[in-house]
Amino acid sequence: MFGDTVLQRKGPAMIQFDFREKVAIVTGGTKGIGFAIAHALVKAGAMVAITYRSDDEAAARASSILAKASDTGFVVVRADMGDRKATQGLLGMIKDRWRTPISRVVNNAGILHQGDFFDLTDRRWESTMRNNLMGPFILCQETLRDMASKGSIVNIASIGGQVGGDRAPDYAASKAGLISLTRSLARIGSAYGVRVNAVSPGWIETPIFSTAQLDRLRKAAAAEVPLGRMGTPEEVTGAVLFLLSDAASYITGHCLNVNGGLYMG
Repeated sequence: MFGDTVLQRKGPAMIQFDFREKVAIVTGGTKGIGFAIAHALVKAGAMVAITYRSDDEAAARASSILAKASDTGFVVVRADMGDRKATQGLLGMIKDRWRTPISRVVNNAGILHQGDFFDLTDRRWESTMRNNLMGPFILCQETLRDMASKGSIVNIASIGGQVGGDRAPDYAASKAGLISLTRSLARIGSAYGVRVNAVSPGWIETPIFSTAQLDRLRKAAAAEVPLGRMGTPEEVTGAVLFLLSDAASYITGHCLNVNGGLYMG
């Protein structure tokens, strides 16, 4: 047992985490990687505030599934995390609801649009930076000093932020910025007993890709990824929960790659 982490094997490479009495925030947590993380935290006993930007249908589906894991341990909130007042309102709601300091934050919310570089508009660039970089900055700035001791923040980056992306340079730039922000926040957070790390997924099967894009990526993964396939949201979740837990108590400022060996930097 390592602090709030109970290591129990259930089948191959399965680890059960215990986050009872912990209050967590997962942004962009109603589908894909974010939902997998939120679901795992709720099942592990955490009180989880899950945000989403606009997809009410996905939020309703997520709420229905999460209710089967816990009917009191979560709340799903529509919020623009790139807006400071909206973020402050969310934090006030969390404080009133659970009366316990936040100790776990996962900055997962993000947008990806692919296209020709010369068609990339100023408005699209600004929107990507607002969602993918400004949002994590605001949430970290608003929560870090008031987090419970031994708190942990995990920012969801991307392999695009490490190697670039000719079809989504705005997305790649925002994720590179997020990795750099993570390292800065790790230094700042150390004074408050808060660890800050990033997880950088590679090609993961999520709704952020269209069906046609997924088909192409599956074929490419078979040929280019050393492990020969795309990853799953659950495989990213395991890395995130490890970094959130006390099992990672001496790890901060790290970017953990979950990419099947596609990038080994």
